[in-house]
Amino acid sequence: QARGLVSAGDDLTFDKDSGAIVWNCKQVTALAARMETFFTSSGRYGATNSGNDYGQTVFSPQFYIPYAGQNRWRLVWSICDVNDCSASLYLQCCNPEEASLFGPLHTKFTLGIRRSQAIQGICSSAVEMNLAHCFTKDFATWGIQEIISADETAEFIDKDTKSIQVFLRLVLVSSVPPIISSESSSVSSKVAAELISEEPRILLFEDFLDESECEALMNLARPELQRSRVATGTETPSRTSHGTFLTGRKESEAVVMKVEEKIARCLKERDILKDGQSTRKPLVKSEALQVVRYRPGEFYKEHYDNKAGNASHRAATFMIYLSDVEAGGSTYFPRSSGRPVVGTVSEEVKTQSGISKVCFWNSSGKSSPLGLRIYPKQGRAILFWSRLPTGSEDMSSIHAAETVLSGEKWILTRWMREIERDD
Repeated sequence: QARGLVSAGDDLTFDKDSGAIVWNCKQVTALAARMETFFTSSGRYGATNSGNDYGQTVFSPQFYIPYAGQNRWRLVWSICDVNDCSASLYLQCCNPEEASLFGPLHTKFTLGIRRSQAIQGICSSAVEMNLAHCFTKDFATWGIQEIISADETAEFIDKDTKSIQVFLRLVLVSSVPPIISSESSSVSSKVAAELISEEPRILLFEDFLDESECEALMNLARPELQRSRVATGTETPSRTSHGTFLTGRKESEAVVMKVEEKIARCLKERDILKDGQSTRKPLVKSEALQVVRYRPGEFYKEHYDNKAGNASHRAATFMIYLSDVEAGGSTYFPRSSGRPVVGTVSEEVKTQSGISKVCFWNSSGKSSPLGLRIYPKQGRAILFWSRLPTGSEDMSSIHAAETVLSGEKWILTRWMREIERDD
């Protein structure tokens, strides 16, 4: 790949109408000519790649994807490694060694190319595919093999610009990385919340507790940890952690009272309960605070937080991560609609390094949910509802504590009920 051609002179733009990033790649015509050479010399499809990759790969300029940390991305054209008469198109993470620090990026996107002219008998003006991939250090590239063959390239090359138009629509990046850089640090006591899922409704609070508060809570709970039980009060192989409720003398500890006050103050803020044009019912304490510890190999399989279907008793959950985790241990919502689309789409902005920062969320309709993973970070908190505004159980609130692979995961949980009109 290092010997591939960087197509720096090509246009990389954002199309507001389609919600896609568009790459008008001129250098791909060289690939087309090379494919045609192989096709002509072999006289058939299925020619084997010669192994000489020089001139067989073209890269787009690099760009950032919103909410994907500092990972850099690019689009890649390449002559297929199993058939020299066709080309493949990929999305690639350029710095996977840094991406691994942010946890895997479970991404869903649409990748394709547009025809330059209408072809008789062909209804579609584009060839595209909906893809899903977990980008990691070992699997940093994903796309469509043999998207175009040598004898099809004329349909896609624009006669005026001599380029092929590639488009990428990002549906969602379904993870909240363990490290997110903050653009500003506020000394205000006002709680800053970010909506990270609409179904179920999940709010994220960064730095809700500081390191000393987290350490004090873990030290307070550690001597009294016992095997965790499910909502019905029984031990099951589906939940293998250890925990304890902060009751009795522990309730009067200064750090516990401080956390109780922080949560209560947070829930009084109008914006926290605002849900679109309506407002959720006020939330009040339902049970004592609970601290849970997960060691390597421990987990809690998919479950609902309510007790045996009683959605009113645990209408919402406030959970705080008390520790960082070396590997694994994310909170996974498999039915989440994923991080919401960006409300205001910004134009392309060139940084000093020449890397583009573009918002190109696809807001045209919903596809099947990919889910949402929230990675532990000390002091981070989330608030999610298990109950719909109608009062019925939110079936999309099912979630799991994924297996801890290395280190320990500590969380603090507070379950809350809604104040009914006659309370």
